[in-house]
Amino acid sequence: MRKLLLAMATLLMLSPVVAAHAEGSIGIALTEAPTNRANDPRARTYIVDHVAPGSTIARKVKVSNDTEAQQAIDTYAAAATISGGEFRFGDGHARNELTTWTSVEPSTATYAPGESKLVTVTIAVPKDASEGERYGVVWASVSDKPSSGGITSVNRVGIRIYLSVGPGGEPPSDFRITGIQARRAKTGEPQVVAIVENTGGRALDLSGKLNLTKGPGGLSAGPFDVKVGTTLGLHQTEPVVVTLDKALPAGPWRARLDLESGLDKRDAEATITFPKAGSGAVVHPGASARNDMLGLVALVVVFGGLLFVFLGRQMFRRRSASDVPDNL
Repeated sequence: MRKLLLAMATLLMLSPVVAAHAEGSIGIALTEAPTNRANDPRARTYIVDHVAPGSTIARKVKVSNDTEAQQAIDTYAAAATISGGEFRFGDGHARNELTTWTSVEPSTATYAPGESKLVTVTIAVPKDASEGERYGVVWASVSDKPSSGGITSVNRVGIRIYLSVGPGGEPPSDFRITGIQARRAKTGEPQVVAIVENTGGRALDLSGKLNLTKGPGGLSAGPFDVKVGTTLGLHQTEPVVVTLDKALPAGPWRARLDLESGLDKRDAEATITFPKAGSGAVVHPGASARNDMLGLVALVVVFGGLLFVFLGRQMFRRRSASDVPDNL
């Protein structure tokens, strides 16, 4: 009985998937973005948009055959979800509401070695569509079909779809870093973990940098890249991890995390020490800032009170002196 083997698929633009019976890869890339998102890096990689019910949008993608053989490449939309800090895609032609609105033309085409073609992705949103955000993937796929039984392998590469539906303007994107934690991986590497909460109305794809300063002996280290692939759905809170070298001293360190998703950027700082094993306490980056502010307010109040008492005494002395008769 012929079995179906799904090869590892990736959702990063232009990340190659090895095509069947050939050296090389197939690729897919978005070639255009909405004019109102010209400065949004996510919109240049993925299909990201906000539309009203009853609207239709179209995007051009380039599908390429970078193998040494002719390939029949299928392009189609399939379902996706966001959970556990990951953008998760369904098997095969998995369907959801978004895929029923999406068409891809041409859906199947033959590509000569080294050939590329433009493919149109059209999303027609019904007038009665409910408000909310939907997720999917536009896939480019090739299949290896052996002539005499055996295993059929399917290799595919795709572009994510983040489609928000609703009246009026787009829901704002926003997030906050609620805590920073130092921990030690089971394999011994120190890790800095940022606890991030999606407080906006759109999904987030987080990236960023970690810098360590004020370490033992005045050491500094970084910047280090945040682990790629952390995606937060609406109202989700997930860890964002930076893994470091085993040789890094335990600390203490002043850790600064700069995170971004599209045009949204946030940063947080905390003093951390890497434990010998397991996880350290979660440090709330706003707590020290709030305590410093409270301390400053208290200092101002105390200083103001002392100043008031001092000026009051000075005024009393001057008044007492002026009350003394001239003939005394």
